[in-house]
Amino acid sequence: MRAWIVVSLLVPAALAAQQDAAPPTPPTRLSRADEIRYAKSAAPADVSKNAKVWVLENGHYVVADQGTSGVACMVGRSTATAFEPQCGDAEADATVLSINRFRVEQRLAGRTQAEINAEVDSGMASGRFRSPKHPALVYMESSAQVLTNAKGTAPSRFVPHVMIYYPFMKNSAMGIVASRSMDIPGVVQEDTPLSALIVVTRDWVNPNQMP
Repeated sequence: MRAWIVVSLLVPAALAAQQDAAPPTPPTRLSRADEIRYAKSAAPADVSKNAKVWVLENGHYVVADQGTSGVACMVGRSTATAFEPQCGDAEADATVLSINRFRVEQRLAGRTQAEINAEVDSGMASGRFRSPKHPALVYMESSAQVLTNAKGTAPSRFVPHVMIYYPFMKNSAMGIVASRSMDIPGVVQEDTPLSALIVVTRDWVNPNQMP
């Protein structure tokens, strides 16, 4: 098996089995400008420079910058100690990132994981939420990334990567073999409406060097 495990369904990301020597900690007490900068650091500046940006305000995501490019960025917080900058194309923003924002808002409102999962399942059935109609690309390349397990413990970071969402993908159908190599991509949430292909990329994006 590849040297990663799925963190949770809140933000379908992958967590390296090899922990950092010093576990990362999420930034705190962010100004709106800081949150925008961290959100946009999920992708290279050429991708995120004209992005729409969602920020968390009083327990709800609001648009801080409408952007012009069709790309949208946000910081996910699937647990109280997670920090997950993400940028996605328009299809990702309308689907997986919309669901991620809902999950964070519901967690902050005090809902349990089981309750949130049920609400998402119900929303998928009713049409409130939907899976991508064509491949949807999400960047997770910020060096500020902090991923945790579902309990909010074991903070770590994976490697810079992108996630390509498309319904009902399977490793076997794509010729992806079991391997410990990070050079081989892998599908998480296989054979579900929110399956995603994880592809490792070359470099982290440093939020302190964003324009």
